[in-house]
Amino acid sequence: MKQVQKNDIVTVTLVGTLDNETVFETIDESDPLVITLGEKGVPKPIQRLLIGMQPGEMRKIRLEPEEGEFGIRRSDLLQEIPKDKFSSKIEPKVGLVLSMNVETNGITHQVPATIVELKEESIIIDYNHPLAGHPLNYEITVLDIKDKD
Repeated sequence: MKQVQKNDIVTVTLVGTLDNETVFETIDESDPLVITLGEKGVPKPIQRLLIGMQPGEMRKIRLEPEEGEFGIRRSDLLQEIPKDKFSSKIEPKVGLVLSMNVETNGITHQVPATIVELKEESIIIDYNHPLAGHPLNYEITVLDIKDKD
C-alpha cells in the first residue's frame, strides 16, 4: 500500500483541539484538506507526521505555540486606544472582536482585534490571533495520496 512521501499531495481530514478539548477546527470528508508536502503554509511537524502514513491511517500530534501557525502571544500586539477614537455605534465589551484598519508598508488591511481590557478613558486591543500562545492538538487521517507531477 502506498505511503506518504516527501512532495506528495495528501488529502486529509482533521480535528484540531485545545488542551481543554475545545474544538477549534474540523475538516471532514465532505470538504477535505489537500496538502502538498514541502510547500509553505503547512507546519513542519505536521509534514513530518504525515511521512509514512497510509490511506485510512490516523495519527495525533501536539504542536507547541512556537511550532504552530499562530505562534506565541506577543505583547507588542497589544495596543491602548482612547475611548473617544471609537464609533458611538460600538459598545465596547471585553471579548468583543472588532475589524480594525492597520497600515503596513503604505497598504491598509482589515485585521481582527479583540478587546481585552476596558479602562476609564481607553480600551486595550489585542491583535494576536485568538489561538496564539496555545498548544494545538490535531487528529489527522489520510484519505488519499498522489504523486506530485
